[in-house]
Formats: sequence, C-alpha cells, structure tokens
Amino acid sequence: MKSTRRMNCILLAGASAVAMSATVPLASAQDSEGSERTLDTVVVTTQKQAESIQDVPIAVSAFDESALENLQLAGGPDLVKSIPNVSFTKGNFTSANFKVRGIGNDAVGNSTDAGVGVHQNDVPLTQNRLFEAEFFDVERVEVLRGPQGTLYGRNATAGVVNVITAKPVMEEFQADVRATVGNFSTAKLKGMVNIPIGETLALRLAGSGLSRDGYVTNEVTGNDVDDRSLFGLRGTLAWEPTLDFRTWVSVEHFEEDDSRLRSGRQLCKSDPFDTTFAGLPIAPEDQIYTSIGCVDAPLDQSREVTNSAASLGGGLGIAAGLLTGNAFEGVTVGDLRSIDSAIDPKYLAEQTLYTWQAQYDVTDNLTLTYLGSFNESSVDSVEDYNKVSPTVAFNDLSGIPPGVSPAADLYNALFPGGVVADPQVGTSNIFRTFDQSSLATEQTTHELRLQSDFDGPFNFNLGVISVDFETGGDVNDSFFVFGNTLTAVALTNNAIYGATLQGALAGGATQAQAVAAAEAASILGGLVPIDTSNPGDGLASNADGNGRNYFRSVSPYTLESFAVLAEGYYDVNDDLKLTLGVRYTDDQKEQLNRPSLLFTPTNVVPEGETGATQLGQPEVLAVDFQEVTGRVGFDWSPDFNWSEDTLIYGFYSKGYKGGGINPPQQIGAEAFPQFFDPEFVNSFELGTKNTLAGGLLQLNANGFFYDYEGYQITQIINRSSVNFNVDAEIKGLEIEALWSPIANLTINANLGLLDTEIVDEYAVDVLDRTAGDPNFVVLKNALNFANCVVSAQGYATVLGAIAGGALDPGSTAGLCLGNFAGQEAAFGLGDVTYTDGDGTQRTIGALTPFEGITTDISGNAIPGAPETTFNLGAEYTWVNINGGDYELTLRGDYYVQGESFSRVWNTSRDELESWDNINVSLRLANTADNWFVEAFAKNLMDEDVITGAYLTDDSSGLFTNVFLNEPGTFGITLGRSW
Repeated sequence: MKSTRRMNCILLAGASAVAMSATVPLASAQDSEGSERTLDTVVVTTQKQAESIQDVPIAVSAFDESALENLQLAGGPDLVKSIPNVSFTKGNFTSANFKVRGIGNDAVGNSTDAGVGVHQNDVPLTQNRLFEAEFFDVERVEVLRGPQGTLYGRNATAGVVNVITAKPVMEEFQADVRATVGNFSTAKLKGMVNIPIGETLALRLAGSGLSRDGYVTNEVTGNDVDDRSLFGLRGTLAWEPTLDFRTWVSVEHFEEDDSRLRSGRQLCKSDPFDTTFAGLPIAPEDQIYTSIGCVDAPLDQSREVTNSAASLGGGLGIAAGLLTGNAFEGVTVGDLRSIDSAIDPKYLAEQTLYTWQAQYDVTDNLTLTYLGSFNESSVDSVEDYNKVSPTVAFNDLSGIPPGVSPAADLYNALFPGGVVADPQVGTSNIFRTFDQSSLATEQTTHELRLQSDFDGPFNFNLGVISVDFETGGDVNDSFFVFGNTLTAVALTNNAIYGATLQGALAGGATQAQAVAAAEAASILGGLVPIDTSNPGDGLASNADGNGRNYFRSVSPYTLESFAVLAEGYYDVNDDLKLTLGVRYTDDQKEQLNRPSLLFTPTNVVPEGETGATQLGQPEVLAVDFQEVTGRVGFDWSPDFNWSEDTLIYGFYSKGYKGGGINPPQQIGAEAFPQFFDPEFVNSFELGTKNTLAGGLLQLNANGFFYDYEGYQITQIINRSSVNFNVDAEIKGLEIEALWSPIANLTINANLGLLDTEIVDEYAVDVLDRTAGDPNFVVLKNALNFANCVVSAQGYATVLGAIAGGALDPGSTAGLCLGNFAGQEAAFGLGDVTYTDGDGTQRTIGALTPFEGITTDISGNAIPGAPETTFNLGAEYTWVNINGGDYELTLRGDYYVQGESFSRVWNTSRDELESWDNINVSLRLANTADNWFVEAFAKNLMDEDVITGAYLTDDSSGLFTNVFLNEPGTFGITLGRSW
C-alpha cells in the first residue's frame, strides 16, 4: 500500500500507545456506535513503510509519547524495564552501555562502534545523548532486537534504538504543556506548539527542561552531588508543496551543566602488606611490592578501599618520601549514595543535531528519499579519582635541621611542611588525584533511498549511505589523571637534574658532559616538562595537555564509512513472503598515534612533540574493513480458526561491527596489540505474532541462536584500555503479551530468557594472575606499578638473600623488572613449570617474571547479560466518573532483572545481583477540556541497585567503580493540551 502524504498524516497522528510492551488504549465494551472493543496496534516504520507492528516480521517494541509517560520511561536507561532481554548501565569513561540480548559495546576507545545502533529519525548517531537526555515530543521510540544493517544506516550486531520525533501537522494548531514537581526538589517542564503556516507549511517547536537536587552526598564539601540541570529544544519546519513532494528540516539542541557522577563509590577488598613469606621476614622496603591493592571478593564484601601503596600515585608518593604506607588506612565504604571527594564533580554535555529529509514520488510506485544530518556533540566530566579522603597526611620533615640529610634538605625545599603545590590539583598536604574525561565530535551523514510499492509480487528497498565522523583531538578530547604525587616526583626529578647540571658545570664539565651527568643522576633519566599554564588555579581542567607531570590519553580519530544496502520482497502467495537483504560496508578508520608521555623526559621526546615518530612508530594508525552482510527469511500469515491474525517468521541474519584501533600506550611500551578485529554474529531466529480472543489478546514469541565471532571486550593494561576478541554462543527466548480481560483493564507482560556462553577462550585474570597455583606469587612492578607473577621459590630465595645480607632491602623490586631473570643458576635455582588454562604445560625460569597463568573462561557468561528479565504491568481506567467527562487511571509496573556478570571471568567479584523495580501512578483526566493531573512514584521500594561495575588497572590498585540506578522518586504532573 502506497503511503501518500494524506495517509502518512493519518498514520502518524493516529499511532496508538505501543504494542506488547506497553499500555495500549482500549475502547470500552461497546462504544456509542455499538462497535466491539478491541486492542489497538501501533503503526511503525521499522521496514521503512507504515505498517502495524503485528505485521512486522522483526522482534520490535515501540512506544509513543503517551506510552512513555504511562510507563514512566523518561529516557533511554528506563527502556530496559519494558523490553525483554535488554539491560543498561553507565560506563567508566562518560559512556553508557545499552545492551540487547547481551550484546552492546564492551569495548573502550574512540574507534569502537556500538553494538546497539542509536538513531534519531533514522539518522545513525555515533555519539549521542541517549544516556543523558530525556524524551520529549516524540512520535514513538522503536527498539529492534537482533542484527540490523539492511534497513538502517549503520551496522548493528545487537539491535537498534530509533527515536522518531513528532513532525509538524499541516493546517492544524496544536499545543501541549506539562509540568512536574517532585522530591529532590525536582522541577520539570515539557511542551510543544504546532503552528500551521498556510496550507503547505507548518512549524513545530518543542522543549524540555529538568532541574533537581543531587542523589549523592559529598561528605567532604557537604554538598549534594549527582544533580541534574539540563534542557533540550527542537524546531522542525515541514513543507508539502505537492502531493508528490514533501520535506522537513529539524534543529535540536541539548545542554547539561551539573554535577552528574560519571561513576559512584569505589569498592574493594583491601590487600594489606605482607610481612612474612614462607617463614621469611619481609623488610618494610619490600613490603610495598606485596600488595596489589584489592583482591577478588563479592561486591557486598568489598566495602573497603584500595591500598594506595599499590597504585601508581600512592606508590610514587612513597618513592618521593611523601608517604610511608597506605594513605587510606582504615577507611571503609558506607552508604553507596555518598562520596568523599575533594571537589564536587563537574559534568558538561552538549549536542546540536541538524537533520533534513526530502521525499519525492518519482512515480505512483517509486519513492525517492534523501536524509542528511550534521551532529556536533561534546562531553566533559571532572571528578575526584578515588573519591576517598586520605587518613594519612604527607610526611613533615621540617623538624630535620639543614645539613643533616641531603634528601631531607631537598624534600623541605620542594615540599615545606609536607605541602605539595600542584599546578592542576592545587596546594595540599594529603594525597589528591583527579581525573577528567572529555570528548568532542562532529558527524555528517548522507543517505539516499529508493523504495517501490508495486502491485505485483516483487518490491524492493535500495539505499546508499555515507558517514563521516571525527573527534577533536585537543585538550578537550582526552582522558587525564592528575595527581600531586605525580607532580612531586617530576619536581624532585627536575631538582636533582638541575642541581647535578649546575654542579657539573661548576666543576668544569662541558655542557654535553653536564647534561649526561644530570640525566644519569635524575630519577626519570632527564628533564620532565611540568604544566604550569594555570599555576595556583587548582582546577583539574586548567591544563594545556602538554605537561608530563600527569597522565593523558588522547586518540584523535576519524571514520569514513560507506555502505550500499538493499532488501527485496517476493510474495509467493497472499500468505507467504520471502525477504532477501544484502549490505556492503566499507569502514575506513584512522587514529593519530599519540602515546602517553607521563614522566617522559625531553631527551627521549622533545617538548612539544607527540612521541610517535621519536621511536620510529607511524604517525597515523589506519585500518580498513570491507564486509558483505545480509539476511534472508520468510514471513507467513496462515489463516487459523483460533486466531484473528497470526504471523510466523524465520530469518537468518549476519551482523557485523567493525574492528578498530586500541587507545595509545605509554611511550615505548608494547604491552598489547594496537588493533582489534571486527565482530560478526550469525543469527537464527524464529518468531510468531498473534491476535487472539476476539482481538483482546496479543501474544508474541520468538527464539534465537547466535553464533558470535570476535565479540569485543576490554581490560585495562598498563593504564590503557585494551580491546580484544572472544567467541561466544547466545540463545534466548522472548515472550510478550497484552490482554484486556474486561473493559478498561489492560495487562501487559514480557519475559526474556538468555543463555550466553564464551567459547574456547583462555586469558589472564588480573585479579588472580596465578590462577590459584600456590607455586607462584603476584608482586608489584616498582617502575610502572603493573603486576607480575614470579615463582614462589624464586621470591623466597631473594627474600632469604636479603635476610642474610647478600642483597639489600628493597631488592624484590627488581623481580618484576626482570633484574634477576637468567640468574637462576647463581641462586641455585632452575626452571619451574605451570599449566595454562588450555592445559598446555609451560616452563620458565624461577626468577623470570611473566604476565600470569591463563584461566579457562569457556562456558562463562558474557558481561551484562542477565539470564532473566520480566515485566508485568496493569492499568485500569474508571470512565465517565459521576456521569461527567472525567477518567481516573491507576497503573502499576513491576520489573525484575536476574543476576549477571560485569567481566568475562565470572568471579565472585564480577557477580551483579538480581534486582527489581516497582512504578505506580494515578491519573485524573478531563477528556472534554484535555487536562490531567497525575501522581507517580518510580522505584517505589527505593532500592539501591548496582547496575554495572568496572575493574580498574593494576596501577590504580584494582578497585572497582560501581554504577547505580536512580533512587526512589515521586511527584505530581499537571498537563494540558490544545
């Protein structure tokens, strides 16, 4: 059926609430004209044409604005409560992870692609604000489950979220406004106005604003943080000069400026210093290499904080003489909705999206569509890195008289009274670390599509799309970690360098000889640039990015993607249709090679240089992926006497997500491969959609099996997020039901069952590098604070040599550095053996460090894939109250999500407990005057839920960042329509 302009207007204006997963408006038992009541069905454009959701052979859930409000789905994170086999959590680096059937984006880096494609008005948004923004004035939100690519602009291995905004309506004035007040001083305002301009032109303006107090208390400043202050504005102009041509252009702007938390509390089962090993004493100088910071333990038993000595900042604080042990000694974690932060978090997000579309009916049976967009997006977040108040101050050596100790003299000159003046962190006598995560991007898309609507058995949809995406690559496009102990080491290094240089010159050395002497004497091997661009300002964001007294990771990245996509449809008969879709994709990715330069002296990389070419590395890292994917299947509409309408469909689909380029490494390091591979999914799905019981019951179900190749996951190695690939198998079942047992009562339910399994994979677990083998121990690398494994026999031998006086205290620092590798015979030792997770027996020197023993993770679940999701909702409306124009609607929704894991190792630390949620609302509406008042409550039981967890690096002490749901909220909304 051809969608004319008039028909499109009717379909778009008349779309009902939602099929299956949400409330659908029902007619009463018998309306004024005597018609029987039935369930409405939603009209969607999932297949690029307007059709009932019950006729679409795809697992899809759709919500119009009324349904979003009734179900209290304010934004993207709330969608999980009404869709089977969907999960959501915030990510570690100003990101979020929306997962469908266990698949999302577990990779980290600018060059990674999303497993779930986020679209607005069919435009793919590589960077988007689905996590931060709230829905307003939307026609509907569609969520497709399963691999996509032959209908939508970008590839998606998991599914698609498509937010379709409301478009202008010709020759009709419309307006709507609604205001909400609630706990946490919540104030929310949404509205729209539709202005007709003549018969062929119309303008629609819409906006939304939210302000509320914080959910979290900062115990240091006494302020409430994790608040919200955001708004969105949209203007859409539509023009329909003829029946054959129609176009619209839209501009949308979003801003947020508040103290939103990127991550919450850090949880840890603290790893204390060891004082003995195998009956041998461990000297204090060696004890600092025995703690890895945190050990494996369930999150509910991890209410301590990391041993700071195991972190780069804390360990270097010891090396600089500022600390003598754990700066967080005795600290425990109480309320998850509180933090101890030296500063209140800062969160800034902004997006401006320009979209334009034109449609032309070339003939009565062919429609040509052009869709273009330009998107500018940015986010900037500053937080206290540890969110912990140290209990131990820096050492005060001012009591040591001058001349007694040269080390004390230098210390007192640099840090009088134990106070460090850091140009970024500020002046303090306690251990302070801040981090900043920023990203600015631009994207342009162009899509051209030709669609047929022939009367015969064959039709097609043919399109091409190009996507150009790039990141800024400057100081506002980086991840920083600032720390006063890092600056202290750089200051100490430069002071030693300067004193040695001047002393050598005074002694008659040439400039070259003096520089060589200074480099040899300095801690870091040369002079280290310190960023003093904003001295004394004390704000972490005030850095020019060129200093080497802080860690900076920057990955300037560009994507040029081009694709040809097509689907063909053949009606074998009136009941059976075959579909064949194919897609060719060319993804070209480039990333400037910008290694991290923490502590890198100028004699290795001159000041102002980027560092890549100094070591003979390429300036630009580039990859190109070219793939052909598609889908093939059938949909059959048999005429069963027990069903008003039945659809049975089966499809094989091949999904693809491009590989990419890992974030940069420390200068000169080769700790991991620089590239990671694409991922592919071979999906087999069988489903059915049914309308039963005289049109009062909709019952849909589908089952699927995924053969997943190269699923991309990440782990931090040497202070960089490293992406690698694993294979997996996924199978699941989804059941959705909507039923009206009596007039004015609607019951909806959905159930998702999911079984995920990693296939033939072995890897080192950084929380258990020895894989439980008692013949090996984990120690700390004194140079970069990464962890290593050495044999217990070798470690005991070195400790014995220290106790006997053959080695100096502190010599165990050389074990992870490899200082004793190859010297086994000199210590009377030989080789040792261990068995990797794949059963391979390996041999290594007893004093030779290595990364660790692999663990067999085959059969483990992939992260963020709960085995069960279940939603049950009910709504009853009392109509014509007291014979008037009033309606009273009571609604309740219950949601439960089963246990899942945050990492592929599935250890006790990785387990995320099951959780549930209850939403309720009571609405009084006047149908004659189009106003309503509603009281609501979300998360009625005020449950604190850990939705996700992220394990940090060895050099951070292996603590865990956790991400929480929103607490219980309640309020009242008033609304009026015209």
